[in-house]
Amino acid sequence: MSQSFIELGPGLSDFFEFEELIRYNHDRIRSVVALHTTLEETPMTSILVIMKPTTQGHFQGIYATFESIPYPYPASNKRFDLIRSWAEDYHLPFLEFETKAMHHFHERALFYNYLIGVLRLQRQLPPL
Repeated sequence: MSQSFIELGPGLSDFFEFEELIRYNHDRIRSVVALHTTLEETPMTSILVIMKPTTQGHFQGIYATFESIPYPYPASNKRFDLIRSWAEDYHLPFLEFETKAMHHFHERALFYNYLIGVLRLQRQLPPL
């Protein structure tokens, strides 16, 4: 099975695309995941919307916006609260993990492979 990241930008219009994605495809969504880069000087949060695998084609899409939301602890922020509330509205699992920041990887493909490994270890993606 092929898993691919479908990256959205850091802007507000991209952020609200997540709302529409959750609203109209909630029955296809496996989980919503927040990835925190807590070891950085300025911690940031990435959001992933992991889709269920397609029935034909053996493909699983992962919609993502990387390091575009300020770290929500100890003081939360509106973007993080909105994502969490959208997931709760449709009873979708909302999970949080700590990961390395993107700048630790020389190529984006290496970062994607790292995240796929993390998500497999957390049983959010099926094994090979």
